[in-house]
Amino acid sequence: MKNDESIKEIWQAVKLGLKDAFPAFAYDLWVPSLELSSIDENRAVLKCSSDTKYKIIKNRHRDTISKVFEEVLGYPVDVEIVLAEEENTAPEPVREREYVPQRKEREEMDAGTDNYVFHKEYTFDNFIVGGSNKFAHAACIAVANNPGEVYNPLFIYGQSGLGKTHLMYAVANEVRRQDPKKKIIYVTCEEFTNELIEALAKKNPMVNSAFREKYRQADVLLIDDVQFIGGKESMQEEFFHTFNELYDNHKQIILTSDRPPKEINLLVERLRFRFEVGLLADIQPPDMELRSAIIMKKAETAGLSLSPEVVRYLSDKLKSNIRQIEGSLKRLGAMSFLSGEEITPEMAARCLSDIVSEELPLSVKISRVMAAVSDKYGVEEEDIRSKKRTSDITWARHVAVYILRKKTDMSLQDIGTELKRDHSTILHSYNTIEREIDTNPPFAAEINELLNEIDI
Repeated sequence: MKNDESIKEIWQAVKLGLKDAFPAFAYDLWVPSLELSSIDENRAVLKCSSDTKYKIIKNRHRDTISKVFEEVLGYPVDVEIVLAEEENTAPEPVREREYVPQRKEREEMDAGTDNYVFHKEYTFDNFIVGGSNKFAHAACIAVANNPGEVYNPLFIYGQSGLGKTHLMYAVANEVRRQDPKKKIIYVTCEEFTNELIEALAKKNPMVNSAFREKYRQADVLLIDDVQFIGGKESMQEEFFHTFNELYDNHKQIILTSDRPPKEINLLVERLRFRFEVGLLADIQPPDMELRSAIIMKKAETAGLSLSPEVVRYLSDKLKSNIRQIEGSLKRLGAMSFLSGEEITPEMAARCLSDIVSEELPLSVKISRVMAAVSDKYGVEEEDIRSKKRTSDITWARHVAVYILRKKTDMSLQDIGTELKRDHSTILHSYNTIEREIDTNPPFAAEINELLNEIDI
């Protein structure tokens, strides 16, 4: 039998492993209710403080927990989960605040990571594929199987919370599985920037050399949220040379961003060209069918039983991103456990009232777009709808057409009806703005900001 100090150490290590084994929202839902009570060479006893959670954890998650114990201990043990009141032991000690190692400490605990933190729950197998992300998914599988040889660099872009980081980790996990000796580096753009600033501040050639060597010796370099490189001259200069070194040596580069390279504000032309020389793959918000699949999969992982009516309700209301879905399921699970109430569409509506909202009427969406364009370009809304053809009004009208097409479900014909123009005129306006975005980066940034400002 282990002493109390050994039990604490083992449980901390197991919880760290469970963070990788479970999605974040599922970990937060189940693991805090568990505590390691005793352990020997054959058996580990976990106490569960919640009667409802106890049944689900015991029936659905014991195998996963057992695997993590085996990974930590190096040998299998029989994991037994009991209710806290069932165990006849000394009173439970006061729980210490959970210690979660920081990124660097976690890397040191896994010497093979090479600055890459494994997130084992992010794989291709559990990435749910639909029409909005299948191109990016296929591109990532191709890269994982032939790093540095196809689609290099791979630039994945789309709104936050749609799965870009999941795909990056899935590539890294698959590359590591096929060749554990590969040097993989994952870093956010912010972390890369901070490391560079620190290296430059020390004004030590050896520090600068170490910084460059770290990144330029990578077999696979993954940089998240690269849009933040815009406007940072010293960072762009350093990354330009790092990019060239890796690219010339057939090392894989994967970048993610919330926008395509041409829309990254203040990005130097030579870097934009390099970002675009490989493959651009966008991820769009999931359609209703894909949202339903995601909700069912994540509910199953969390041990939640949802009726088809609840799934239909949630998929209709949760349209922003996957993080919104995860957070909503976590909240539903917590409310159900605390109240003992079954999850129904009515209960979900009450629980998520501050998250979901009714779809805005199309007339309100149109009004908000027209008001934003009018304010941006200093022309009256009635002039945009009129037959006036002065250059400033015509340009605002072109932009209004483009924004309406991007921010609503209106067809070009619908927009023509709204603005009293024929289809060919509306198509010309839309194409005009598309061409300008392609050739004028500052204007592309201007339109992107306008799209983000309009809340519909």
